[in-house]
Amino acid sequence: MRLGFYYHYAVLFKEGKPYLPGFLGVFVDALAERVEELVLFAHSTQSDPSGLYDYPLSSRIRIVNMHPRHSAWYRHFFHARFLKPIQYELNQCDMILLRAPSPLVPFFKRYCKTAKPVYLVVGDYALSAREKKINSWRDRLVLAFNLHHDRVFRRSMRSTDIVVNSPALFRTYVPIAKSCQQVRTTTLRESDFFLRGDDSPRSTQSILFTGRITPEKGLFELMQGFCELAHLYPDLELHIVGWETDSRQPVQTKLLQAAEKENMAHRIFFHGKKAIGPELNAMYQNASIYVMPSYHEGFPRTIWEAMANGLPVVATRVGAIPDYLTHEKDALLIDPRKVDQIREAIQRIIIEPELRLNLIRNGYALARENTLEKQTDHLLHCLQKVM
Repeated sequence: MRLGFYYHYAVLFKEGKPYLPGFLGVFVDALAERVEELVLFAHSTQSDPSGLYDYPLSSRIRIVNMHPRHSAWYRHFFHARFLKPIQYELNQCDMILLRAPSPLVPFFKRYCKTAKPVYLVVGDYALSAREKKINSWRDRLVLAFNLHHDRVFRRSMRSTDIVVNSPALFRTYVPIAKSCQQVRTTTLRESDFFLRGDDSPRSTQSILFTGRITPEKGLFELMQGFCELAHLYPDLELHIVGWETDSRQPVQTKLLQAAEKENMAHRIFFHGKKAIGPELNAMYQNASIYVMPSYHEGFPRTIWEAMANGLPVVATRVGAIPDYLTHEKDALLIDPRKVDQIREAIQRIIIEPELRLNLIRNGYALARENTLEKQTDHLLHCLQKVM
């Protein structure tokens, strides 16, 4: 199969070599290993202020350079400027896999005359848009645009085969789409698994969060819960790995200010972004507990990463998390925005060694079923069915 792929993240060229953010790069590379040709339709960028572009793409991938990426609303309303120039290249492919939601995605089918477009849906714009607080007129405009785009996207599904990456999205879109199949998305290769030689807690308890640094990830609640526990456990530390889209780092600054008020800033560590693979895995392997207290999610790949590296997991009951994880078996599940539940879940893992050990073992076994190799094969099987 000659497979095309598009998502709105741009390609960064450094010293003539193309780079993608790690979570996307490993996925695209895995696809390229299993098809006759993979054609990546991508915008281009010259800057990387957040250090996201850390994954060098394989030479197996052919890149069709699109118009430089503009704002979401510009891409949506002026889609012809991006898609018409690549129409010939699109139709040299057998199928175009479009990761969604994304502003250009609903319009690809207008330009695919022989190529078959299929959506890989990994989120719900309308749901996440409605959950954000409205603090300004700009927030209202963003909400209005996201809801408009969601309506256009859903209409386009009526004549499009789609693949979704969670039971929650399957339930949402199966009544709408032409056909709907389910896969799991992950960044874990078989070589990424780490079985701890000692399952007992370490003398220094290290709480870890990895991901984008934003209030919607529940970081202020995590900070408050940590500070309350840190007064009880003198060796407790909080490690945050990730990035902010704003180079001024306003969220990190506010988090540190909150910790300073509790006299705990010296026990908070910000590590910046770490590359997927050995660098990021080392952060998991040196931690004691992984916490994902997000307000809304699909299913964060970081949970699989933590489990694959032998960490007990605390996560909120949002998105597909409760579809995949069982409370007190695979993870401790809590409600979003609940500081007391974050604190109690972390404390349970510290003081209940049998619970901790069971979470580690069950989580590790569950992650074993969700490797990049297995899920890529399953995705390609789904695509073959709709060909």
